[in-house]
Amino acid sequence: MARAMPVLEQLCRRIEHVGELGAGATMKLAVNLPLLVYWQALGEALTICKPLNLPADRLIDILSDTAGTPTAMKGRGASIAKVLGGQPMGETAFAVSAAKKDLATAVQFGQSIHATLPVTASALACFEEAEAAGLGDADATAVPVHWTRKNNKGANS
Repeated sequence: MARAMPVLEQLCRRIEHVGELGAGATMKLAVNLPLLVYWQALGEALTICKPLNLPADRLIDILSDTAGTPTAMKGRGASIAKVLGGQPMGETAFAVSAAKKDLATAVQFGQSIHATLPVTASALACFEEAEAAGLGDADATAVPVHWTRKNNKGANS
């Protein structure tokens, strides 16, 4: 590890040794999991806000300024609002298909240690649906947009 430190210090904001070979992969899943679940929860939050008829940028701004919002919203919130407003999806930082893979791996790992992850399994189903709808290469932030649009089809309010 000492030989890798100069490179790691340039690439990483934080370096933590968390265990033997493979432990880093487990930690990566643990780090990604809450954010991936959040993207689905954001889609559901946006869906229940539909009756408010707020502009997408205002709604995202309000939701971004809460204690329950991850730091990632600071960088991704504006692009989500733009897509909700009808503009095309921007660059992909973490694809839906990669996120789906992480969620599936987390569920499988949970099973291997005799743990159930019901929220993760539910988010996995939603990411699978988004991928099946053709969003596999889109950024994971496409999931809340997909969910919102799916739920707003045919809605009158």
